[in-house]
Amino acid sequence: MKKKIAIAAGGDSGEFEISIKSAAVVKQHLDPDLYESYLIIFRNNEWVYTSEDGEKILINRDDFSLLYRGRKIVFDAVFIAIHGTPGEDGKLQGYLEMLGIPFTACGQATSALTFNKYFCKGSWCRPQCFLLKGRIRILNQLLKLPACPVL
Repeated sequence: MKKKIAIAAGGDSGEFEISIKSAAVVKQHLDPDLYESYLIIFRNNEWVYTSEDGEKILINRDDFSLLYRGRKIVFDAVFIAIHGTPGEDGKLQGYLEMLGIPFTACGQATSALTFNKYFCKGSWCRPQCFLLKGRIRILNQLLKLPACPVL
């Protein structure tokens, strides 16, 4: 039996189109003899699968499934190809973790931390590691971040 793979693409960032291209490459390289792949587009608050005949089908958010041609499709795994939110900031990972659906990429906590470079750097400022000085712009104000000391 073929594994059903959702390829999550799109998102709510300026990299929407790049994410769609990334997902197309993933779909192209998944062996159709082994996998049924479904491209799921995330945009604003919609999660949509578009069938080969152009029918747009909303994802059931209760269990991340879709009803297609009278058949309920439950995914065995999700390949996350979303750039930005909700695929890089931990939101989608947290949702999938709650449902028990395996996915590519790191988990919710790691994604959330690394998505925010300021908090990520702060979490690593420990005596046993060294980080270079950095800059971050918050609400048009440039903040200079000190380097973490080496002891």
